Amino acid sequence: MLIQEKTIEDIPVAYVAKQGHPSAVASKAFWELEQKVSFKGNKFYGVFDENKNEYRACVAINKTNQDALSGLAHGTISGGLYVYTVLKGEYNYIVRQVGPTFTTLTEKYTKDISRPSIEFYTRHTEVIVMLPINK
Repeated sequence: MLIQEKTIEDIPVAYVAKQGHPSAVASKAFWELEQKVSFKGNKFYGVFDENKNEYRACVAINKTNQDALSGLAHGTISGGLYVYTVLKGEYNYIVRQVGPTFTTLTEKYTKDISRPSIEFYTRHTEVIVMLPINK
């Protein structure tokens, strides 16, 4: 597993939030989000805040999707320093690897507990798993 570091900027998003562990609530949160906005031309994120036990299926706000996002909660994915790795393969395989990948990252790095972990869905066959850290 290739692990790299990068600093990201804050990302304004609209989201659907669900209480509970991602393995139990992520698919329902994304299903609800998909009823509002298309995957095409949008950036999607899964964000888990362990402190609140809350999973958010998010879409980055841009000029072309603002109207479709009315009625959704709005917020920001916190920027800063993250370690990350890229998962590639069939979607069902990738989804099953997200949790174990976060476990591996937290065994190697100390998580910044003030920021949530991020899944960035770059395409149907690729997800970037990002763990917030302090330098």
